[in-house]
Parts: sequence; structure tokens; C-alpha cells
Amino acid sequence: MEVEEGLSRLTVRPRVLVVDDEEIVRLVIARSLRLSGFDVFEARDGLEALARMPVAAPDLVLTDLNMPRCNGEMLCLEIKRRHATAGVPVVMMTGGPQDEAHMRDIGFAAVIYKPLPARLAEFLLSILQNAAPASRADAWTGAPADSNRQPPAA
Repeated sequence: MEVEEGLSRLTVRPRVLVVDDEEIVRLVIARSLRLSGFDVFEARDGLEALARMPVAAPDLVLTDLNMPRCNGEMLCLEIKRRHATAGVPVVMMTGGPQDEAHMRDIGFAAVIYKPLPARLAEFLLSILQNAAPASRADAWTGAPADSNRQPPAA
């Protein structure tokens, strides 16, 4: 499996913070990523995610766009504004079409559409391999890939 091969090249398990106000969506994504070898932390909205950032020290944040209190766009802007987290890639997941150029300008590493693809773990791994995670800069190896594209269909 490509995800397992990619993970075997890493020196540590990648940490992902999954942010979604829909509990079932968050739980399904978290379980899938855990089964693929990721350490996963969860938050119900952007405010909870910001509070968890220092403890979770994620290598990547996967966030829904539409959430109460602090939506995905506001979360991404705040992550990029803070020096300690500015290098953490943020991937937006949404159910509707978005201006992807605008989302990249905000700081999103990628935009993916619900329902999420079966190869989500592989897609996130490709983003991590291209990023320089703020918390563990020596953790990743791998060849560059186009991280701004939707993951391939299963």
C-alpha cells in the first residue's frame, strides 16, 4: 500500500488535527487516518482547534470550512498569523465549490471536496512530504508532488 510505504520513510508518525463540527464526519476521518498510521487529534471548531494546537503540535490541520464560532477560513488565517504555527499546512474540506485561488492566498495548502476520497491519507501524506513542519522539521522525506490538487479517485 502506498500510504504504508510513505509512512515507512518517516521518522515519526505524522500528527493531524481534524476539525469538524459534525461529530460523525470527524470520527470517521479520524478513524480512517489512525488506521493509515497517523496520530490524530480532534476539535469541534476553530476555537477548540486553536486551543489544542500547543498540545497536539500537529504537522497538518484538516478543517471543515463551515463551523460555528470560528470557521475554517478564520482558523487558517489565525494559524498562519501565529509564528509558532505559520508553517503548519492547513487543508480545507468543504461540500461546495470554492475559489481555490483565494483559498491558497489565505494560506490553505489544498482544498478537497466532500465526500472525501478513499485515498485521503495518501493525499495528506503528499502534502506533508512537501511541507517543512514547524514542530519537527527533520521528520519528512520524499519527492515533491503537486499538493494543490484533489486526491485521485479510488
